[in-house]
Parts: sequence; structure tokens; C-alpha cells
Amino acid sequence: MDYGALTVDHARATELFSAYWDEELPQEDQNALEEHLKSCVVCRREYQTFEKTVGAVGQLHPMMAPPDFAEGVRARIRKRSRGRFFSPRKMAERIPYELFSLVMLGLILAIYIVLQLSHPANLQLP
Repeated sequence: MDYGALTVDHARATELFSAYWDEELPQEDQNALEEHLKSCVVCRREYQTFEKTVGAVGQLHPMMAPPDFAEGVRARIRKRSRGRFFSPRKMAERIPYELFSLVMLGLILAIYIVLQLSHPANLQLP
């Protein structure tokens, strides 16, 4: 991954924290970030906070969702949205936008043809 310039400012330093932590930075960018962290107290404190946060998250125990979790979420959404989401609908109850667009294009073409044929003097051929 190319992270760009060798000079690092405060904003650029914070952008590089994650890649630096994951050891994904090219050597030049890693050196530039380390030099910036040595000279910038603000960024060094931010990186220390970043390290603590990522370290704490890494210590969390992975948990598995209950088997019916997804269905419970869908049921709650269906209940709160009054059926606007995740409710089964018949194709006749909803018109796909693609079909509606094709019908409208056909209607516009039909009107154009009728208007052109009703005034043959104004007929323009390509």
C-alpha cells in the first residue's frame, strides 16, 4: 500500500497509525512517522492512546451471536417499520423500477411517433 510523502504532519501521522500498528507501512513512511513521533508530543500521546485502545479491544473475548439473532433483528425491524422492510411481498404489489422505466420509455416513444405521423409536413428524417 502506498502511503505517500515522506514528510509527516499531525493529520498525516494519525492517518498512518493503523498501518504502523499493523506493520504495513513502507520503510520510508515508517521512518518518517517514527521521527515525527519523537519530535511531536501531541502525536506521541495520540499514538499511545491508540495503542491502549487497540490493545484493549484485542483482549476482548470473541462472542458468538445466538442462532436466532439475525431473525430477531429482522423481526424487530419489521415490527418497528410496520412491515416496510423484510416483509414478503408479491410481485404484483410492487413495481420494479426497471419495468416502470421501460414502460415509460415505450409510452414516450409511442407519443412521439403519433405526433410525428399526425403532422407529416413536420416529419424530420435523420
